[in-house]
Amino acid sequence: MDSVARMKRTPTIDRFYKISAIILFTLGLAAGSTGVKASSPDKSTAHVDPDRDIAKIIIHHVMDSHDWHITDIGETAISLPLPWIIYNSDKGLQFFGSTHALEEDPSYVTSHEHFYYIKGEAHVSEEEAAAHPEKYVVVAGHGHGAAHGDHPKVYELAEGVTVIDFSLTKTGLQILLVALIMIVLFTSIAKSYKRRAGMAPKGVQSFFEPVILFVREDVAKPFLHGKHERFVPYLLTLFFFIWFSNLLGLTPLSSNIMGNTTITLMLAGMTFVLIVANSTKDFWMHILWFPGVPLWMKPLMLVVELIGFITKPAALAIRLFANISAGHFMVLSLISLIFILGKFGDSPGGAFGIMPLSIAFSIFIFAVELLVAAVQAFVFCLLTAVFIGQALESHDHGHDHGHEAEHAHGAH
Repeated sequence: MDSVARMKRTPTIDRFYKISAIILFTLGLAAGSTGVKASSPDKSTAHVDPDRDIAKIIIHHVMDSHDWHITDIGETAISLPLPWIIYNSDKGLQFFGSTHALEEDPSYVTSHEHFYYIKGEAHVSEEEAAAHPEKYVVVAGHGHGAAHGDHPKVYELAEGVTVIDFSLTKTGLQILLVALIMIVLFTSIAKSYKRRAGMAPKGVQSFFEPVILFVREDVAKPFLHGKHERFVPYLLTLFFFIWFSNLLGLTPLSSNIMGNTTITLMLAGMTFVLIVANSTKDFWMHILWFPGVPLWMKPLMLVVELIGFITKPAALAIRLFANISAGHFMVLSLISLIFILGKFGDSPGGAFGIMPLSIAFSIFIFAVELLVAAVQAFVFCLLTAVFIGQALESHDHGHDHGHEAEHAHGAH
């Protein structure tokens, strides 16, 4: 490949690794902060079921948390406690080194990673507390004042106090890890492009160059009509961030970044902003006053087009979340069959009988997930380019390009 082509690609790579830091740091903050905490419990987590509730165990493994559980050695859990950073309108900004430190504060109580600002223990029955979730929270098995195995305890919630959680959660920390990997990796590749201009790629550069060119030539160019250079850095960042996050989720680090709706909605929201920011007058005319249809149909077309305008980025978020979460659920469910049929150690024959089949199917799903990790990154990136391309289209080409978008959307 000639040196001229290489020199044209170098600015793209430079912008790519620079924009990565900004976008991914923003996502990390979005994932780390869980927003304003209302003084009412989550009914789904107000009671802790027994340890043998497989559904609860699976949900626990795919949900975000303030403690990064890595593995268990015997009865010892190896985990990385993450700090809590809480703003309390009564007490100001507060820092806690771990969930345990938070639970030691008499003003707070935690229940399955949800925390509540409380007045203190309430002397009412669980039934009465369940009937008034806006006033009480029930904590069982762990949390403030309740050792494992104790009976559930009821706490009265504080009122009139604003509590905001700015803590960095497991997902937020893993996003920053992916960001660090991308910055280091693509900084190295960009330097290699400059250092080896006109020479054949080697090492890491030779592996990623075809992928970078694929996104540029086969994803951005066909749909962005001569304006693709503006969006290639974003599309590359988007593709590699989703791909690397999905690959990290297949490691023992138990990452589930794209199985977090906060992240997928954030990515879709960024695409939505780009669509609006780059939209043309003709694009809005096709939405607000669809040309070529009778006057009496225009109000109906307005409703249809506005719904489509909103649901396109929403579909990006839902598709990515659903496909990645499904893989995690399937693998965990297949492994759980060993414990279910083995009756948690009471029936070794059942466990060993299903084990070969369970492991074989788990390995197969894992292999499929390796493919899905890249495919979902490609689909999200492709449809982002398609939707931005639609917004950029003029009146003359918008209709034809709409057919291309629908074809690409349906095919993937």
